[in-house]
Amino acid sequence: MGIRPLAPSHLAELAVFNVGLENNTPLWYYVLKEAEVLADGLTLAGVGAQLVGEVIIGLLQLDNTSYLSQGWRPTLPRRARETFDMVDLLTFAGVDPVTRGQ
Repeated sequence: MGIRPLAPSHLAELAVFNVGLENNTPLWYYVLKEAEVLADGLTLAGVGAQLVGEVIIGLLQLDNTSYLSQGWRPTLPRRARETFDMVDLLTFAGVDPVTRGQ
């Protein structure tokens, strides 16, 4: 996945079971621990975030009726003719730095 794994020291509480869980952690526990370590437990991070994102995108790609499969493109105003970027969406919503006077 290209994501730097947590160090075994982040999973030290699993060492008390003496079965190597700190080096071979169950995915559900690893994802929750990663969220705790990297995002103060507020959101998924790293492996967990990528897994959820890839599943959602994969489902949209497999659904023949989804906007993604239909080749839908936003019709909102954009800076460049061929692309629609996050900056374009933020500008349209009025929350980009220029619109906010920053």
